[in-house]
Amino acid sequence: MAEPARPERVRLLEYLRTRAAGLDAPRLRARVRSAATEFEATLADLDEADARRPVQAGEWTVAQVVDHVAQSTVRSAEELRHLRAGRRPPGPPIYEALLSGAAHRVPWTELVEGLREATAALDSALGEPGERDGPVAPSVTAPAVLVISAGDAAAAPEIFTAELTWPEYALVVRLHFLDHRTQVRQLRARSTRST
Repeated sequence: MAEPARPERVRLLEYLRTRAAGLDAPRLRARVRSAATEFEATLADLDEADARRPVQAGEWTVAQVVDHVAQSTVRSAEELRHLRAGRRPPGPPIYEALLSGAAHRVPWTELVEGLREATAALDSALGEPGERDGPVAPSVTAPAVLVISAGDAAAAPEIFTAELTWPEYALVVRLHFLDHRTQVRQLRARSTRST
């Protein structure tokens, strides 16, 4: 017997469905763009050493966060292209810990450039004409792995898969940028205090 959904999960899914239904394609694209810009702004003035400095054992460095966001964003752009064309994307969903491994060997400037390229691909996917560009979400869905952080830092996050339309999926990408923006801010603040 399945456990009932936690209230946080229900709230997130309701938020996605309600917000997606109220946004047309240009406004949705603008919100995703804004979140991507906010994420990139957190990287300003970081050098190679700062980006790779571990803050706590077992925790990602800023370079790993950037790599994760870039890799996830490239895949998201491709999935959104399929969804906007009325097709279910092939392959498995993007998992929550996607990393390329480049964060350990590629120069910091190349990681940031990869992020910019991924963001441009996403923006392009959101700007392409879709099956429907109005506020009504199309019926084609894709599975998306969602993560809800626990309020208590010691508690494990809830990870689950949900079927999302392209506007809902785009909102998840927006939230992904914002969550990792906050993560980078916290890493930078803690790194400054420890040096």
